[in-house]
Amino acid sequence: MNTKHHPDQLWNRDFILLLLVFLCSSYAISILMSLLPVHVLAVGGSNTITGLMTTGMTVLTMSTNLIVAPLIDRVGRKKLLVLGSALYFLNLLLFCFTNELGVLFVLRVFCGFTQGIFFPVMMTMVADIAPEEQLVDALGISGAASSVAFAITPTIGLAIYTHLGSRAMFISAALMGGLAFLFTLLIREHFHSPQPAREKKKGKKAGSFSLASLSVILLPAFVSMTVIFANSSVVNFLTPCGLSRGLEQISLYFLANQGTVFFVRLFVGRVLQLISKRLCTGIGLLLTAGGIALIAIAHTIPAMLVSAILIGLGFTAVTQIFQAETLVAVSSDRRGLASTVYMLLVSFGNGSGSALWGAISTVSGYTLTYALAGLSALAGIVLHQIYWRRQSGELREAAPAGDAGI
Repeated sequence: MNTKHHPDQLWNRDFILLLLVFLCSSYAISILMSLLPVHVLAVGGSNTITGLMTTGMTVLTMSTNLIVAPLIDRVGRKKLLVLGSALYFLNLLLFCFTNELGVLFVLRVFCGFTQGIFFPVMMTMVADIAPEEQLVDALGISGAASSVAFAITPTIGLAIYTHLGSRAMFISAALMGGLAFLFTLLIREHFHSPQPAREKKKGKKAGSFSLASLSVILLPAFVSMTVIFANSSVVNFLTPCGLSRGLEQISLYFLANQGTVFFVRLFVGRVLQLISKRLCTGIGLLLTAGGIALIAIAHTIPAMLVSAILIGLGFTAVTQIFQAETLVAVSSDRRGLASTVYMLLVSFGNGSGSALWGAISTVSGYTLTYALAGLSALAGIVLHQIYWRRQSGELREAAPAGDAGI
């Protein structure tokens, strides 16, 4: 059990500062995810272009992740957290000075570089600060901080965009990004890199250990990726879909969705005391698939709100539990790798999904888009079953040796 760098209490100064970083940075993320597509349409673009933006960003994020992954566990979390937040703030600031579609495209793609440094480090620091037995709760609380921002940002951002214009909307995102950067300066380092002597003794075995670590985190990360791939249709195209159907109050969807997400993030740890992780995530996949498919036929706000709640319940349970599974599968000096691999697959799921759903919605409309996206979420059941069967097998093998639990 690896608890040497964990404080006794979850609620300490650095955890609270980290929550503020999540809150502020999530406002900026939400502006770009939910309202940049609307602005792209306004300046003469299309959903296909929005999808290509996200795909380009994803490719750059994944490339950056591959470079940053080993650095998180060697250089340390704090340095990369400050660097990533500073670069992300500058990236956001540049959006304030252009309405040119080509420049917007480049800036959005460049988010892949800045996010590729910033976001994996935040999640790794949560795992460093939280006691292992409270990791699901810690991830839920940090996610809840993001949910607050994601719940209110579409309404606030759309109001700013409508009444004050795109520049004011981007300025608000940059201000929140600047605050996130300032908060990162105050957070202390909670991780100490492994002793060089230990690394040298292992020689080439260090690399093989990395491959072993990679194998145990890939499967749970892939399960999350399937629902993220499906949900990218909602994140990137729900606002233009709602407006095309005459639903002027479509921002209420995000309020209901993130309100549900907030609730689930706080209480999923309690639910796991009553039912197994396998059952909880299985139900979550079914709710997510049903909620996304419902959008295909939802032409009223009440129907959209039902979808928002179903996806909020299912998507949150699945991703939160499987994210925790990737982080506890490795030792503390491999958490940077685990977090980065998880974020890399998140980026791939969101980016490839955005490109596919953007193209389908442009050619065939939103009904087919959300019907297919719902089916793709349902396909995650296959990987889900494989993962939990493997976990059950490992537990049975470990039992005679006297290992108690996971």
